[in-house]
Amino acid sequence: MGGLANFADWSLYYSIPKLSAGLEIGWADFRGTRMIWSAGTPFVLVPYHSGSPAFKDGLNYTACGSGIGFSKLIPTAPNAPAWQLPPTAWASNDNAYDVNNNPGGAIAVEQEPATELEARRLVVWAKFQAWNYQYVQHWEFHADGSIHASVGLAGLLYPSTEFDNLPGGRGHIHNFYFRLDLDVVSAGNNLVQRFTHPTNALNADTWTDITTEGKQSVDSAQFTRWRVMNKSPKPNGLFRSYELSPGSDGLPDGAYSTGDLWVVRYRWPLEDGAVVACTDDALQAVYATPPENVDGQDVVLWYCLRHHHRPRHRGEEETVVPYEFVTFHLAPRDFLDATPKPLYDTVPPSPF
Repeated sequence: MGGLANFADWSLYYSIPKLSAGLEIGWADFRGTRMIWSAGTPFVLVPYHSGSPAFKDGLNYTACGSGIGFSKLIPTAPNAPAWQLPPTAWASNDNAYDVNNNPGGAIAVEQEPATELEARRLVVWAKFQAWNYQYVQHWEFHADGSIHASVGLAGLLYPSTEFDNLPGGRGHIHNFYFRLDLDVVSAGNNLVQRFTHPTNALNADTWTDITTEGKQSVDSAQFTRWRVMNKSPKPNGLFRSYELSPGSDGLPDGAYSTGDLWVVRYRWPLEDGAVVACTDDALQAVYATPPENVDGQDVVLWYCLRHHHRPRHRGEEETVVPYEFVTFHLAPRDFLDATPKPLYDTVPPSPF
């Protein structure tokens, strides 16, 4: 099922396939050129302080022994635990929600006009219930070519006796795993590179090729980011690419979450994330061992977007957690040949 959307110079497909356990974006083209083959957030690992409990929610949640699969809601479903949701809150299909023509649709598709500060945006998002908790998977595709990928957290906190027998007393970390198959221009002939800023000296910034499968970690002092490029140069000698800027609150804990990014070869469906249990070590041990060459191959990125939650259960989160979001960004680098015009609703429209 699912559907197609066209706006802000983007064309893409959206769906909630059972295998991916969440919203999936597919066949995303910017100005007629392929950028994404498929992208989604199939699971989240949630270890609580002291390591108990630890959940895997989403795809193959039984692998961890604790957790629950994602159940799709309609966009207007309230922020509440599952047992408080009305019968009409549950989605019956994964087409675009429409209050009159498809009230059971799970996916919100919005076309946002340009403002004085923002370009036009195609926004695609969906809500998922995980028993007492809610997750929102939210994608924004901007007319300047940038993408903002977010996950929202809400719902009723897990009960704990750590602080005065109040619900939600134990802090925890949400590790959201994004599977990003970025087919920049084409499925093959891609290369992943890492950016480093070792010093503030002139010409110190470098892009380094990642030629074998494996795990990467952020070095905040060096402004770590990665890009996927097509190895065939444009007529001007530059390479079309998309750059990933991390957005996590903190670093891996080394136990449940061991890295920030994994570069692996496309082996669908063998690298869908189902083998991951309570720790992400399978992303290295199963998908990247022994490490194979990824230079000029069809590559897949696994990116962990991490959020630490310190409950405010005696204040703003007494009943439920209001929606809060964590975000990372994908941006074109030499994907276009010039600045797109006009983007903003200024007088006259700019750039010009």
